[in-house]
Amino acid sequence: VRVDPGVGRGHHEHVRTAGAHSKFGIPLFELEEFAKYIDVAGARIVGLHAHTGSGIFNPCNWEQVGNCLAGLLELFPHASYADLGGGLGIPEKPGESPLDMSELDAAIGRVKQQAPQLQLWLEPGRFIVAGAGALVTCVTQTKGKGGIRYVGVGTGMNSLLRPALYGAYHEIVNLSRLAEPASEVVSIVGPVCETGDRLGSDRLLPKTREGDVLLIANTGAYGYVMSSRYNLREPAAEVVI
Repeated sequence: VRVDPGVGRGHHEHVRTAGAHSKFGIPLFELEEFAKYIDVAGARIVGLHAHTGSGIFNPCNWEQVGNCLAGLLELFPHASYADLGGGLGIPEKPGESPLDMSELDAAIGRVKQQAPQLQLWLEPGRFIVAGAGALVTCVTQTKGKGGIRYVGVGTGMNSLLRPALYGAYHEIVNLSRLAEPASEVVSIVGPVCETGDRLGSDRLLPKTREGDVLLIANTGAYGYVMSSRYNLREPAAEVVI
């Protein structure tokens, strides 16, 4: 059963998957009534699940979720596992610190001490595969307008939707000018007919020119799988090396 622990977390409101604003899970205050329906139906709840959001760096999140689920064993005594969800954050911006895995291990260990009969599951998902992929594209044009310097590239939200959908940050590197100093602040935009087709805003890059090759990092998760032929533009091909 998916439980709403009451608090959502994450890097954007669209990825916070708990709390009153979220469509997911049964609220805690409704679980007693839910348990009665389960008994009447002759069913057994064998697993408990909660997921608060994505892009989380505080290990206490999973400890709090685990404690919440462990506290439901009186209502659901046949539960043998608790899925604490995913959302393990990965560093995206320069200077960001990674999730402290030793602290996460300790936090989950404390939950296990409280409820030793439960198997504890995590959904590492993007944490594992995001760094395994990169989006590579060419600069098609550059222009200045209203004090903003735009770098247009050959693909956009049709290949990588995350920045347009929920303001996700992806590091962008000019592979053609790695030896040159970063000297101008630009916005990197795609060819789709929406102002929101923007892969990155206010990025400090070397002076970028038409034909340069840019790399957009950490696209191994929720990249190609969320792509489309919107505007009849083919998304970037996926090549496995």
